[in-house]
Amino acid sequence: MLQRRLGRTNFGASVVGFGGIPIQYQPREEAVRVVRRAIELGVNFIDTARSYGDSEDKIGAAIKEVREKLFISTKSHFRTKREVERSIEESLRRLAVDKLDLILIHSVDSDEELEYRLRMGVLEAMKEARATGKVDYIGISGHCNDVLAKAIKTGEFDAVMATYNLTNDDGDRELFPLARERNVGVVVMKPLGGGYLAVPPEAVQFKVADRATSTAEASLRFVLRNPYITTVIPGMGKIKEVEEDVPLGYVPQRMPSSEVKELQERAKEVGFTFCQGCGYCLPLCPKGIRIQDVFRLLVSHEQYGMREWAKTIYWEEHEALVTLCDECLSCVEICPAQLDIPAKLKEAAAILGSKH
Repeated sequence: MLQRRLGRTNFGASVVGFGGIPIQYQPREEAVRVVRRAIELGVNFIDTARSYGDSEDKIGAAIKEVREKLFISTKSHFRTKREVERSIEESLRRLAVDKLDLILIHSVDSDEELEYRLRMGVLEAMKEARATGKVDYIGISGHCNDVLAKAIKTGEFDAVMATYNLTNDDGDRELFPLARERNVGVVVMKPLGGGYLAVPPEAVQFKVADRATSTAEASLRFVLRNPYITTVIPGMGKIKEVEEDVPLGYVPQRMPSSEVKELQERAKEVGFTFCQGCGYCLPLCPKGIRIQDVFRLLVSHEQYGMREWAKTIYWEEHEALVTLCDECLSCVEICPAQLDIPAKLKEAAAILGSKH
C-alpha cells in the first residue's frame, strides 16, 4: 500500500483508509472481519466517530492485536466542553485504546457553528486531552470548504476532513493548497458521494485508461490521483468492498487532465447530481427548512439502511417545515450544483414521509 505523510503528524498514512460508518449495520463478527481484512491488505488509517452507532466498539475489537501499527481517528459531534470531555473518554473506552491518534471536531458547516464550538470550549477540551496524553492530534471535519479554510487559518488543526469526488472538486481551489501550505493533513470523505457513486458496475461504466470501470472505481481513482490528498476513507461494510477498493492504493493513480474532464462531464450526464452537504443553503430558506439535514436523512434511509430511524427523525423535526416549501427558488440560486432542491424535497417527503 502506498503511503503519504499526514501533515505535521509525520505519520505515513495508507492512501486508502477505512471509513467506519457502514460497519455499524453489520453483525459484530462480520464487522470485525471486514476491518481486519482491510488491515491485512495494508490499510493503517482507520476513521470512525462517536456518532456512528457501535462502530467504535467493533473497531476496538478488530484492532486489539495490531493497535501499534495503526492511526486511529475518531470524531466528536458534541458542542460543549463538558460533552466533548465525556465523548473522548467514551471513545477511548469503546475503542479499547489508551490514546486517540486523532480527534476531530465533527461536521462544522457554517461560520456560526465554527465560532460556537470554539467559544463553548470544544477545542479547549481537545487540547486539554492532548496535554494529558489522551489525544495526539486535533482536526476538524465538515462539508463547507470555506469554513474549513477559516478553521485551518487559526493554526489549531493538524488535519482536515473534507468532501471530494467526481462531482465535487471544490477543495482544489483553496482548501487543499492551503492545507499543504500550513502542513495540515487532508483526509477525503464521501469519495463515492455518500454512496450515490457506488452503483452496480453494470448500471453505468466509465472508461479510465481505455478500460471500462465502475463509477466507484473511477471516483476513487479520481481522488487518489490528487497529490494534495493524504488518504481517502471510503465507507466499507463488506469484505467484497474492501477487496475492491483497497487495492487501488497499491499503485500510483494518474489521469491526464482530458480524462479527468471527461469523467466529470460523464458523471453529470448520467445524473449523479446530489446534495454534497456544503451548507450554502443554510440558513437561507425563508421557511426555515434545514435542507441539508433532510437530504442527509434521505441518504441514511436509501444508502445506509437506517430506514426507521430516518423516518422518525424526519417526522419529528422536518415534516411540518418541508410541507411549507413554496418553491421560491432562493435555495436553487445559491446551490453550487444548481440542484432542483424543491423537487428533491418532494422526493424526500414521499420517501421519508410515508408510513412506517
